[in-house]
Amino acid sequence: MSVARDYDAVVCGGSFAGLAAAGQIGGRVLVIDSGEIGDGETSASAVPLACLENMGLTACIEQVHEDLVLHTRRRTQRMRFFPFATFDYRRLCHEMLERSGADVLRARIASAGAGVVRTSAGTIEAPILVEATGWRTSAPAGAARRRARAGRRSFGVEARRPFRGEGLHFYVGPGWGRRRFWWVFPAGDHVRAGLAAYDGRTALSGELRAFLERHGLGEPERRHGGYFTSRFGEPVRDGMFVAGDAAGHCLPVSGEGIRPALVFGQVAGRLAERVRTGELPLDAALSRYRAFVTSRRRGYDVLDRLQTALDLLPDPLFALFARAVASDRVLPWAVRNYWEVADPALLTPTRSREPLPALAA
Repeated sequence: MSVARDYDAVVCGGSFAGLAAAGQIGGRVLVIDSGEIGDGETSASAVPLACLENMGLTACIEQVHEDLVLHTRRRTQRMRFFPFATFDYRRLCHEMLERSGADVLRARIASAGAGVVRTSAGTIEAPILVEATGWRTSAPAGAARRRARAGRRSFGVEARRPFRGEGLHFYVGPGWGRRRFWWVFPAGDHVRAGLAAYDGRTALSGELRAFLERHGLGEPERRHGGYFTSRFGEPVRDGMFVAGDAAGHCLPVSGEGIRPALVFGQVAGRLAERVRTGELPLDAALSRYRAFVTSRRRGYDVLDRLQTALDLLPDPLFALFARAVASDRVLPWAVRNYWEVADPALLTPTRSREPLPALAA
C-alpha cells in the first residue's frame, strides 16, 4: 500500500519543530503525525516573547511575563532574563499549519530514512525528509533506534488549575541526586503547574498533587506530560534533517525546548527549500545544517554538565549558585550566552530565505 500523491518533502511530526520546518518549504509538503495537529500537548507552552513576535504569532499569547522567580528552601530569587510568554498550544499549531499550506496525514510512523517513510497508512517516498517526531524517533528498530534515543531523558508532568498570577515561578526541591523542579506558569485565567525530574523517573503524579495542595491550587486536572531529551543527538540521520526532541535539542537545566525546536526547524526547512528548488544538492544542505547545529553544541554541553552538578549540589550551595547567577555581574553574561544557543532573530513569520545562519548560507 502506498500514498498516491507525490510530495516534494515529508515532515515526520506535527508539533513545533515539524511545523516550523514545513512552513519554510514550498511545493507539495506532507506532515505526518499520529494525532490531530494541536492535540497531545506535552510542554508548558512558554517561550521567549521574541519568538512569537518574530514569527507573527502574538495572537496566540495568553500572558507575558517579565520576571523569572526561583524559589529555593532558603530564599526567593527574582531574575529578569528576557520577556517570556505563555501561549495557546492548539491555536499556535493550527496557525503554523495553515501558513505552511502542507497536507496532513494522521498515521503512525514505523520508520523513516533514505527518502522513504513507512506508516500505518502506507509507504510514502519523497526526496526531502524532516524528522521531528520527538524523543520516540522514527529511526528503524534495533541498534539505530537505540543510538537515536541515546540522549539524556528527563520526565515531566503538568496540570492546569484556575488561578491568576505574574511571573514564571520555579521551585527547587531536595538535592543529592534526587532533585525536583516544580513550576507555576500563569496563562491568563489559569496556571500551568508541573514537576520534572532529571533522572527520568515517571512516577511523579503523587508529588505533583502534594505540591498543588501545598500551594493552595487544589487537585490536578487535565494532566499531561512526557519525556524530553536534553543531550545532543545527531542532527542528520539517514538522509534526513533531524530537529527538536528527535535530535536532543531541548536545553539542559531549563528544559526549554520550544525555542530551539522553532529555530532549528526553520533552519532545516530553509535548507530543504534550497534542495527543492535545485540550489543545493541534498548532501550539501544536510552538511550545512549539521555544521550550524553542531556550532551550538558547546552551549549545550556546558548546560549538560551544569545540569549534572545542580542535581547533586546540596540545597545551601544551590541557593548560593542561584544568587550568583542573578547578580548584576553574571546575569548579562549568562543571558547573552543562553540566548545565542538558539537565537530567535533567525525566526520569520513566513517562508523566507533570510535570515539564514552564516554556516548555512
